[in-house]
Amino acid sequence: MMSNPPLARHHILLSLAAAIIASTSPSPSADLLPKVAAFANARYDRHHHRVTRTDDDAVAVTTRSRSPLPLATGRRGNFFSPSSSVVRLNAWWNWNANDDDDDDATTTKAAVADVKLLIEEKIANTDRGRSMRDSDRPAIHSLLSDLESLCALSAPARDARMEGPWIVLYTDAPPPSNGQLGFLKGIAKQVIDLNEGTYRNELYVGGDGADEDENAWLSAILDATWCEWDGVYLDGDSAEDGGGGNDAVAEEKDPGATTWKVDFESITLSVFGVSIFTQRFEAGTSRTWRMSYLDDDTRIVRAGKTGRG
Repeated sequence: MMSNPPLARHHILLSLAAAIIASTSPSPSADLLPKVAAFANARYDRHHHRVTRTDDDAVAVTTRSRSPLPLATGRRGNFFSPSSSVVRLNAWWNWNANDDDDDDATTTKAAVADVKLLIEEKIANTDRGRSMRDSDRPAIHSLLSDLESLCALSAPARDARMEGPWIVLYTDAPPPSNGQLGFLKGIAKQVIDLNEGTYRNELYVGGDGADEDENAWLSAILDATWCEWDGVYLDGDSAEDGGGGNDAVAEEKDPGATTWKVDFESITLSVFGVSIFTQRFEAGTSRTWRMSYLDDDTRIVRAGKTGRG
């Protein structure tokens, strides 16, 4: 099947032109960028007969970035592999410190390795999940549930290994969270700073380097802050009666052990390193992040609009 370059050029020129106009206008519309993105994505969806996802929650599998950064854990490893002897020692301690039976610990680690291998095989050649058919997703999600059940941490959201950059390997999230804007496909990267309580969702198109996130000609950076989730549902509705105001809470005893509340602050679009548009989000634009699995090089995150899961 022949490609359609004019259609592709139309999408990107429309998106970039609107962003440039917005950035130079004395009174740019506050919601222009999302409208442009939605329009470009809708055009792409119609052209490729793609069904737009409408679910409340999404899942993402991430691995540590291999881009050079001054992190104490040393050189980043490959997919699902330990990155340094220090990390391997920490992993050994986490698995064995509270386990009286070394054989059980070894069996568990072997099970984790087996499930990871199956996940790697399932997501191969799926363009990080973007080209996967909806009918094929239950199989990969079943494997993700298997890996989540093997998580050795009771409080992954408080673990020091959350720190740093993570590359999205698979997600069922819609654009642009899956690293796509219209016909443009790039790399989605999440950068966490535990000390500052900040989070960045970075999208890079046309980049190079180990993770294809360096020297990109197009980038979109979403800046956010995070805090431990207190269990209050973000929609303010009671799970029992459909109302109840803003005090409806989850039944978890310690929701902050696994879940963050992420507050979006701004998003910046840049072309060839030059910022052309920055939009600030309205106060209260928030999501929940539930860390359902974490080890040295692998993390599973389940994002939701309300926290109801």
